[in-house]
Amino acid sequence: MSGPDARFDWFADTMGVRAGERVLELGPGSGASLQRIAARLGDGRIVGVDRSATAIARAGLRCATEIADGRVRLVEGEIGNTEAARLLDELDSGTRFDLIFAVNVNLFWTGPATAAWSTVRECLAPTGRFWLCYGYGTPGPMPPTDKLTERFAAAGFRCTVTTANNLLAARATPIR
Repeated sequence: MSGPDARFDWFADTMGVRAGERVLELGPGSGASLQRIAARLGDGRIVGVDRSATAIARAGLRCATEIADGRVRLVEGEIGNTEAARLLDELDSGTRFDLIFAVNVNLFWTGPATAAWSTVRECLAPTGRFWLCYGYGTPGPMPPTDKLTERFAAAGFRCTVTTANNLLAARATPIR
């Protein structure tokens, strides 16, 4: 891995990002992840939703080329308080997201996040994937996964965790 942004390549590989997919990132910050994932999508699209106007502005600057060619869309809003329809409107296709993910978004790690889980369910395609990722690309402590597993279960999802070099990716699979 080269530099902290290279972690997004590991996350993308682990999540199985494929060309043509419709992707939603929760809390993309300054857009480093948006840009790296967009590069893998070909004619797919990634939408980033962030509650911070400053983060959205920075992501807009960083991803100007990807926005201009239609691969990246940005929405200012807080996940769980932003209507799912508003996020789905960014796809221009009447479909749902193939992949939803978040990197270092504390909302899911620290509380029940009931409204956020509801939005994820509304936005995710029936065969879609939801991943929570954690790590900064530098050595450091990993979050405890026992609480995460409990939070997934409370939201109606099973949790499968993959780790490597201080990076963690947890896949949420709906319990049917």
